[in-house]
Amino acid sequence: MHAQWMGAWLGVAALGMHAACLAQVAPAGQPASGYTLTFSDEFNTLNRSVWNDRMWYESASPTINYTVENGVLKIWPMRDANGNFFNRSLDTDGRFSQTNGFFEIEAKLPYGKGPWPAFWLFNHIGTRRPEIDVLEAYPGGGPSSGWSDASLHPTAYGIAVWRDATSLAGSAAVQTPDLSAAFHKYGVRWDNTKLTFYFDGRQVYSVNARFKDPMYPVLSLWFGSASGTPDATTPEGKTNAFEINYIRVWKIR
Repeated sequence: MHAQWMGAWLGVAALGMHAACLAQVAPAGQPASGYTLTFSDEFNTLNRSVWNDRMWYESASPTINYTVENGVLKIWPMRDANGNFFNRSLDTDGRFSQTNGFFEIEAKLPYGKGPWPAFWLFNHIGTRRPEIDVLEAYPGGGPSSGWSDASLHPTAYGIAVWRDATSLAGSAAVQTPDLSAAFHKYGVRWDNTKLTFYFDGRQVYSVNARFKDPMYPVLSLWFGSASGTPDATTPEGKTNAFEINYIRVWKIR
């Protein structure tokens, strides 16, 4: 079975009795008649036949900083055995990928210096590195950065579209309420020649770009970039997690 459809089958089949109900669920703000669900994880358990816990080029940290709890996937800031904060990525590389469609998560973000939560679509095809960043937040930037408030709670997030690692098609910053205070929906509609991004069902950005390669979703909690370097002030543990209530993917009818 081709990896693209094997992943989709695993994701939907794992839902069991809920699959029929979910088939009627549409992306936030979109008509159900326009979409067919191809992949979904509601995180009642962590399906290790679907999710990798590292990027393809790295070894997974043996320090476990993620779990599924009360129907939510949680990835939290934590130090490893050497006392260092470390990156964590969960992706479906080799298990599920798709070209075009609608990709959406519902999530609540961590706060503090250093955390860099993200939801993105990616593939490493030969030397190409196409990438669609649906959500990247930098709470450690502080109020002068425009990414967070004085308490280092995220009040904006970034969107970026990369044709390749060095070719940026477009980007945007979306101003929001405190993204660590409640769950919000982040999505992208990927058409043949255009990408349209949504926040809680509201269109916030679009860019003309064409991608022919399938991409797989990535849920990551890294450290650094505009969020700064984590330190003793960075809240650790499950109470400051990147929490994902669900991830859903549709084909456009």
